[in-house]
Amino acid sequence: MRRQGNLPPDDSQKVVQMPMREGMPKEQMPQEKEVIAKNATTTPSELEIRAQNEIAMLEHTARKKQMMAQMKPKIDSKVVLEASNILQKYKEGKARLEQKIIANEEFWKLRQWNYLNDNNNDFKPATAWLWSCIQSRYSDAMDSYPTCNFQPRQSDDKAEAIKLSAIVPVILEQNRYEDVYSDMVWYTLKHGGSIQGIFWDGSKHNGLGDVSVKKIDFINFFWEPGITDLQESQNIFNTELVSNNILEQRYPQCIGKLGGENITLAKYLYDDRVDTSDKSVVIDWYYHTYVNGKKTLQYVKYVNDIVLYATENEIVGPEKVTVDPETGIPLTIPLDKPLAEKGLYDHALYPFVSMALYPVEGSICGYGITDIGRDTQILIDKLNKAIVDNALAGATPRYFVKDDGTINLEQYQDLTNRFVNVEGNIGEENIRPIDHKTLDGMYANFLTQKIDELKYVTSNQDVNNGVAPSGVTSASGIAALQESQGKNARSSNKTFQRAYREVCYQIVELIRQFYDVPRTFRINPDGIREEFVQYNNAGLKPQPQMTMGMDMGLRVPEFDIDITSEKANPYKRMEINEVAIQLYNLGFFNPQMTDQALACLNMMDFSKKDEVMQKIRENGTLQEMLLMYQQMALQFASQIDPALAEQVAQQILNQGGQPIPHDVEIDSGVGDANSDGSTEHPFVEKARKGARESTQAD
Repeated sequence: MRRQGNLPPDDSQKVVQMPMREGMPKEQMPQEKEVIAKNATTTPSELEIRAQNEIAMLEHTARKKQMMAQMKPKIDSKVVLEASNILQKYKEGKARLEQKIIANEEFWKLRQWNYLNDNNNDFKPATAWLWSCIQSRYSDAMDSYPTCNFQPRQSDDKAEAIKLSAIVPVILEQNRYEDVYSDMVWYTLKHGGSIQGIFWDGSKHNGLGDVSVKKIDFINFFWEPGITDLQESQNIFNTELVSNNILEQRYPQCIGKLGGENITLAKYLYDDRVDTSDKSVVIDWYYHTYVNGKKTLQYVKYVNDIVLYATENEIVGPEKVTVDPETGIPLTIPLDKPLAEKGLYDHALYPFVSMALYPVEGSICGYGITDIGRDTQILIDKLNKAIVDNALAGATPRYFVKDDGTINLEQYQDLTNRFVNVEGNIGEENIRPIDHKTLDGMYANFLTQKIDELKYVTSNQDVNNGVAPSGVTSASGIAALQESQGKNARSSNKTFQRAYREVCYQIVELIRQFYDVPRTFRINPDGIREEFVQYNNAGLKPQPQMTMGMDMGLRVPEFDIDITSEKANPYKRMEINEVAIQLYNLGFFNPQMTDQALACLNMMDFSKKDEVMQKIRENGTLQEMLLMYQQMALQFASQIDPALAEQVAQQILNQGGQPIPHDVEIDSGVGDANSDGSTEHPFVEKARKGARESTQAD
C-alpha cells in the first residue's frame, strides 16, 4: 500500500477511519461529492420541465394581454356623455350659488351699484365698510396660521408620529401652502365656503412624484345637490379651461376633434377681456365603485366625448420583468393590483376638503361675510349718496332766471368774467336764487347707525381695531370688550383649522401609498439646528401585531392630529416670553424643585407646556445622577482620608446647584405693582391676557 506522507502503512488506515470530533466537518469521499453536486443543481429533466412551464406561462400571459387589448374599454365616449348629463343636472342645482358668488365678487370690488335698479349715470360713491370687515377678519385668520402635531394612537407609532410632525409641514411649504391658505381664507370670507384639492402629482421631482394641494373654485366644481358632506356625493366633477394647443400636444387623440362645448361654465365679470374661444373644458370625474365588497375611488379625465384617461380602463397592473438565470426565459411578475380593481387612491376618499364658514342646510357652501352685510352696505351707500347729493346741492347755488333774454346766461355761468351784460332794468323778477333745504341731523345719525350695525353683525367693531369706544376709559373695560369681541374670530379660525386637519389626514394617506422610494427632507426639530433626514412610508405600511405571543394579523398605523397656531401675533410671542421668565424667576428649572415644579405645571395651561415639563424632568434626572456620584465620591474620600472627605462634603454643599430664590413672592391675587406703586386688579390682568388672545385659536 502506498504510504501517505511520513505516516507508517498501518497509520494510513487509521486516518481514514478516525472518529470525528464533535463540531468538526465530515470529509466527503469523491463519490459522495459527485452525488451532492448533482443534487445541488437541477437535473436536466427538471430543468426542461420548468422551462416548458415557464414558456407555457409566458404564452398564456401574452394571450391574456392580447385579449385584454382587443376588449372594448369600459369607459368610452358613450359613458362620458352620460356623465356630462349628470354634470349638467348638478350645474342646474347650484345655479343660485353661482349667481351669489359672482355678485359677492362684485361687492368685493366695490361695484355694488351695478346690482341696483338705477339706470341714471350720475356719480355713485361706493364705500368700503364691508370690504374693511372682510379684511379685518382675514388678518385675524392669518395671525392664527395653523401647524400640525401628530399624536400616535399606539406606543409603537410614536417615532413615526414625530417624523410626520416634522415632514408634513415641509411638504406643505414645498406646495407654497401659505399662499393656498391665504386664497382659501379670502374666498371663504367672501363667499361662505371653500374647497381644497389634495392630489398626487407624478410629475414632481423629475418623476418621483409628490403631494399637491390646490384651491378649488366653486364655479368650476360640481357635486350632488342637497348634501352637506362632500364624501356622500355619488359623483364629483372638477372642471378646468385648457388651451386646445396644450391638449393636442399632450393627448394626440384630440387632434382635430376639439371645438364646441358640452358644458358652459359660469364666469366672473372680469375687468379684462378674457377670450376662451380657443379653450376647451376638461372634466375630472370622480366616483365610487365596489370591487369585491371594497369601496374604491375611480377617476376619468375627458374633454367633450374624448376619454383622456380612466382608471377602470387600466385592467393590467404594474409588472416587473425578470429572467430565470437557469433557463434564460423572461418572467413577468405582478407588483400590484390594476387600478380598475384598487382605484385611484387607497384611501378611497374624494381628494377634496370642503368647509363652510356659516353652514346652511342642503349645501356644502355656507354664508360669508358678504352675504351677511350686503344689504346693509347697500343702504349705507344709498344714504351716503343722498347726503352727498344734498351737500353738493347746497354748495352749488342755483337760480331761477326769467326767460326773456335780459341776462346773458353764458357770461353769468362763466365765473372768470368780471362783467355780465344785461338788457334793460334788472329786478328780483329777472333772477332769484333757489332756496336749498338742508337735511336734518337725524339722517346723518341714521347713516352712523347703519355703519355700526354692519360692524356689529360682522364682528368688526372699533374695539377690535384698537379704538376705544366713547365713555370707556378704564383698562379693564377696554380689555374686557376686546376679549368678548374676539370670540367670533376665534370661532372662524377653528373652522379653518378643522379643514386644515382634514388636509393633513389626506396627505398622510398619500404618503402611505406613494412614498415607497426614500426622499430627503430638511427639518428643524428644535428650532436651532438643521437636519437632513431620509424618509419613506415603511413606518406607515401595515404592521404585524402580537398579543401574548399570538399573531393577531396586521394593523395600519393611525394618528390623531393636534392643530395649533404658529403664534404670528407679536402680543402672543411677548406673552410666551414673559411666562418663561416668570418660571425661571420662580425656580421652576431648579433641579432641587423638580417634583414641586411638575406638580404646579400640571395645573397650568400655556403653549409648549409639554416641552417645558420634559426639560424639567431631564434636569431632575441629572440632579439624581449628580447626587449619586457625590455620594460615591464621599464614600471613596472617607475610605482614603477623613479630612479629604470633609473637604469634598464642603465643596458639594457650596456647589449644590441653583439656590432656591427667597426674594420671589407668589402672586396672592392682589395684582402686580405698577411703576407708580399702584396695583392692578386681577380682573384687569385677566382681561388684558384675554385681549391678546382675542384672535388666537389655540
